[in-house]
Amino acid sequence: MIDKASLSDIREITAATVTGMSNHDRDEMAIPSYSHTNPLVRWLMWRRYEVLAKFLGAGSERTALEFGCGMGLFLPELGSRFDRVFAVELFPDYAKILCARRSLDTHFVPTLDEIPNSEIDVIVAADVLEHLENLPTYLSKFANILKPAGKLLVSGPTENLLYKLGRVAAGFHGKGDYHHTNVNRLIEDITAHGFMHVRTVPIPFPIIPSLFKICEFSLE
Repeated sequence: MIDKASLSDIREITAATVTGMSNHDRDEMAIPSYSHTNPLVRWLMWRRYEVLAKFLGAGSERTALEFGCGMGLFLPELGSRFDRVFAVELFPDYAKILCARRSLDTHFVPTLDEIPNSEIDVIVAADVLEHLENLPTYLSKFANILKPAGKLLVSGPTENLLYKLGRVAAGFHGKGDYHHTNVNRLIEDITAHGFMHVRTVPIPFPIIPSLFKICEFSLE
């Protein structure tokens, strides 16, 4: 099990107004999904993090980065496993509130340029890369800041028919325009950029068309 924020905590933290944040931005951060009234929707969202946690590995003196940390829901888990944790987020306000409540020493940086080369052991990008229009630029920066044996852990939506039907069933019809690609194309793009595709776990189940895929990539 991973360290999960409660539904009440999520709703309380995200009730605050953030300057410059639109409802569209809140959708991109998956706030409606994590605070959904349907427990199956919330379970699916947390399941992604549970699988990602299994990919993190162990060891001393390690540094992690969560790229696009959103509300910061995975930062407590990273904080329990790594000596140093960086986070990049366009609207970090909610994540900072959560970190303050959990007494987490997370280093929030505005851009990847603030992180030295060969500094990071593991980069986590949970359902964020499909939002980017200039993915190759970010993949180059990931390669620069990762250590030689570093990992890139990615979660992304399949955008298949089952996923689209699920979006409608969850009450999110008409949303998702911020997804510029899907996880299968992400796998192709990331490997084409020089990363080695290590493994993939489809969720929620491997025997039916999956809604998300959790992927591990390595520089070696």
